[in-house]
Amino acid sequence: MELRRTPRTEASDGSSVTPSLSWLPDSVLLEVLRFLSPRDLIRSCRVCKRWKTLILDKSLWRCVDLTPFKLNSKIFWHLVRHWFGSSLQTLKVKGLLNSVNNQEFLTPAVLQVFEKRFPNLEHLHLQETNLRFLSYDCLPSSLKTLELSECEIPLAWFTPSTTNTKALPKLDTLIVNRVPSFSSRHLKSICSQCDLKTLRLFGTYRVNDTGFQNAVPHLKGLEHFKLEWCKITNITLHLIGCHLKRLRTLAIIEVNNLTDEGLACLSGLKALERLWLEGCFSFSPTCIVSVCAGLPVLHYLHLDGAYYRDQIEDIQKGLPHCTVSST
Repeated sequence: MELRRTPRTEASDGSSVTPSLSWLPDSVLLEVLRFLSPRDLIRSCRVCKRWKTLILDKSLWRCVDLTPFKLNSKIFWHLVRHWFGSSLQTLKVKGLLNSVNNQEFLTPAVLQVFEKRFPNLEHLHLQETNLRFLSYDCLPSSLKTLELSECEIPLAWFTPSTTNTKALPKLDTLIVNRVPSFSSRHLKSICSQCDLKTLRLFGTYRVNDTGFQNAVPHLKGLEHFKLEWCKITNITLHLIGCHLKRLRTLAIIEVNNLTDEGLACLSGLKALERLWLEGCFSFSPTCIVSVCAGLPVLHYLHLDGAYYRDQIEDIQKGLPHCTVSST
């Protein structure tokens, strides 16, 4: 193995000097520090006064991901009071739903501080968080994107309180990932309050065709829609084709009980640009080509490679202006 010496430069007095991070300008050092986790950023404050000043720069605390760390109320309050600033835009936290100590650190008091101190907070990602004792009204009104992953919510969580005087979040993106209690009632409630542009539902088996029927009148501005492991039938595809005329991307993944009859209903989505069909083994190649050929701006189609592997070339020939992928 070849050994290489650290390059050295010559100082004004003729002696050699080994380059170090201290030689870099602040702008470059800030770019390097962006790769550090919040914990490592805080530890790096001890390096020197210059680094401490840089680490307090607002740009390093715009997007904070705390999901890899185990938190408690004391640690979280310390972060909120001493490190997070008005520049905070994205916050990702992992709660204590699956912990022995299930007393959540995300409380109404904390969220009240969020409302006052973080006016630019637009993206909140909650993972494994027990929200059954936390009102939806408490969430910061500045939120645009809400992600719930493996959380617990009460029956009427998205329903506004009659006594609430605070403005509710005007979400444009809602992502629900394996939230067992999320139901058709929740979907209708949040869709009626917000003008959603992006909706992703994964494993929401309590949302059925009736739930979508009640929600679609409020989803006419939806542009990106993903359904994965959901219990729907051709009825929902009919509703999508009739009402969601602004859809640009649509993903239907691992959804059973769908047939060519339902797929044909998507022919009304004239603004659709990208389509994913995975795990939907009842769709025939002939129907797929027929529907996609009638979508004037569709330029990308993704199919399940394990099932359509032998038909990919024929499907691609029938869609010369569309890229067909199976990887």
